[in-house]
Amino acid sequence: MKAATIIRLAIGLFIIPFLVSCLVLAPQQAQAQDSGYLEPSEKYSREELAQMLAPIALYPDKLLSQILMASTYPIEVIEADRWVRMNPELEGEALDDALLDEDWAPSVKAICHFPSILALMSERITETSNLGNAFLAQEDEVMDTIQELRAKAYAQGNLATTSEQKIVVEKETIIIEPAYPSVFYVPYYDPFYIYGPWWYPAYPPYYWGPLGINVGIGISYWPGFYFGFSFGTWCYFDWHHHYIYIDVRKRPRYVRHDRWIATPGRWQHVPHHRRGVAYRDKSTARKYGQSSHRSGDYRRDTRGFPEPRDPGLDRDWRVNDRTRIDLDKGGDDRTIIDRERQVLERAERDRPVQRQVERDRQERAGIERERKARERVDRDLLKRERAKRERVDRDLQKQERAKCDRPVRQQADQEQQPRQRVEREQQQRSRDNIFNRVEDGRRERESSERGRVSRQGRGEAPRVWDRSGRND
Repeated sequence: MKAATIIRLAIGLFIIPFLVSCLVLAPQQAQAQDSGYLEPSEKYSREELAQMLAPIALYPDKLLSQILMASTYPIEVIEADRWVRMNPELEGEALDDALLDEDWAPSVKAICHFPSILALMSERITETSNLGNAFLAQEDEVMDTIQELRAKAYAQGNLATTSEQKIVVEKETIIIEPAYPSVFYVPYYDPFYIYGPWWYPAYPPYYWGPLGINVGIGISYWPGFYFGFSFGTWCYFDWHHHYIYIDVRKRPRYVRHDRWIATPGRWQHVPHHRRGVAYRDKSTARKYGQSSHRSGDYRRDTRGFPEPRDPGLDRDWRVNDRTRIDLDKGGDDRTIIDRERQVLERAERDRPVQRQVERDRQERAGIERERKARERVDRDLLKRERAKRERVDRDLQKQERAKCDRPVRQQADQEQQPRQRVEREQQQRSRDNIFNRVEDGRRERESSERGRVSRQGRGEAPRVWDRSGRND
């Protein structure tokens, strides 16, 4: 009896502390798992942030803030792009009035005034969704990366005040504003050159710009511009505190007063406009009320949008399976049905993966085409620059040779002038001898006749010859 009591006491001493520790540690572990910090595998690296932000980091602050906010609502970006394509005649105030009836986020409506940018965001929805996910989960790092890219472009001399934009440098912050508050020019450039030599070769930056246009070394601007007063006055970057500030007193024309933000302050993401698109990481999903298991299931589809699964499909499968089992009670049939169901379930599970693999393959093919296009552009630029330098070098060499040969030619001309003078005198003398030859012969004959008479003293008279040659 005493032994049994002792054993019970010993077991109680070991089991009770174990249960207490489990009860205490379990909430702590759950709290640690539900913390707002991102796991290392869920964060975008600095290389990935630089890759996705390089094409738009030099946009004006007001336009860039609208793009960052709108990118968190990818479905509405696609809907707005289709709507704009169907209504190309709407511009200015007419576009603002038409947008009042659309239930989109204000930032998405703002981008509707830039159809080319909206179309690019819709066509490259993978990059757009990545940008929005990064801005939701790593807002501080996104804004720091933008300033780092601007600082590199500024140090290279490629970011300066022009007739289209104004650059304001405040300590370590670079602000880009339109040269005129109501006129917005959209820049485009080649990120490989504008920031200097790219420092992440494994993560080449994207190119966002008009297709079919030769990209120069500096900053160019999209054809056309947007003119409006209420486009981006209602928000601006607070670079010091790393967020976008919303000024509720400046409600834009394209937003109804009953759908406008109530209180000023930091911009807040509205999950309603997300339209059910899965968030990339668990922390962001919990923050905006999305179940964590859903986010975890879609982790492999973070670079795209998972296809919604039809809930009626599984129900139909279960009904068919039960019907077949009731009709045929054989164990072989049940095994076949189970095997078929497993095959179908496996195919359904693998379908998003296959879609993602196909999307990745197409994306890699697109990146490869863009890389080859950039290489062709670089080769053409190098050929033209090399040909230009060769022409300049040839012209300089000709000028140098001409400059060096000038004194030699002058000296040769000076030495040749006396020789030419002597030759001219000799030619003139020879011409004179030719014209006087007949007269000189006649004189020589007369002189010979007179000398012969003087030597004889006497004799017959000298013969006189006339001009015809007869003797008189």
